[in-house]
Amino acid sequence: MNINAVCEKREQAEALTSIHGINRIFRPGNILPYVFRNGDAQSLCSKSDKGDYLSQPFLLVRNLDEIGFLREQGYDGEIYADHTLYTYNKASREMLNSLGVSADTAPLELTYRELKERSTEGSELMIYGRVPMMISAGCVYRNSHNDKCVKDIERGQDIVLKDRTDTDFPVLCVCRYCYNIILNSVPLSLHGEMDRVREIKPASVRLYFTTENGKETAEIAKYFIALVNGDTCAQAPPYDAFTKGHFIKRTE
Repeated sequence: MNINAVCEKREQAEALTSIHGINRIFRPGNILPYVFRNGDAQSLCSKSDKGDYLSQPFLLVRNLDEIGFLREQGYDGEIYADHTLYTYNKASREMLNSLGVSADTAPLELTYRELKERSTEGSELMIYGRVPMMISAGCVYRNSHNDKCVKDIERGQDIVLKDRTDTDFPVLCVCRYCYNIILNSVPLSLHGEMDRVREIKPASVRLYFTTENGKETAEIAKYFIALVNGDTCAQAPPYDAFTKGHFIKRTE
């Protein structure tokens, strides 16, 4: 089973380059934004130290507008659809395939039984990562710094929101495209469900790195590589709190 990694920070991608067992690493330069505005097309076409998307051999897209844009530009690399391009059924998957998408991401809202019925053939399944709870154009940094916009926060710099129960929700500022990713307080982790993951036979599994530093990224990657390869001696994961998301209901 192939393991792919999606990294919101350059530090995370660099930490994975020397680790054997990761099939494909999606770096910030391989990931298109969640929000695609009219003015973003020029940025995606431009060459800069932050990435030249159209020259990349593969890209992760997060909305239909980006697929249309890539087709207009004659992009001939591999296109992978993120979970935000919802593929609940066969018809939606066939539609994406007709648009040139190489693989989709299995919906995070579906349970193990629902995914089994849907089939994950040709789909990637996220088995680790903080799930985005909200994509916001209202800048958390700006609102908390007297309406000051610095426009140069490194992608992935961590800011934290607290709810009324004092729970922390990390926020990633994506200044290049002027939006925030508000993440779940704990990561999705299917480390205890690998038998079920193997049973539904996804084309690949994904590790999604958001707030982790380089050391944490490497430790988590090595842990899941051992699990995917059938190492039954693996101990507890290198993090404390986690959720299984919708994958397993309490009644199952």
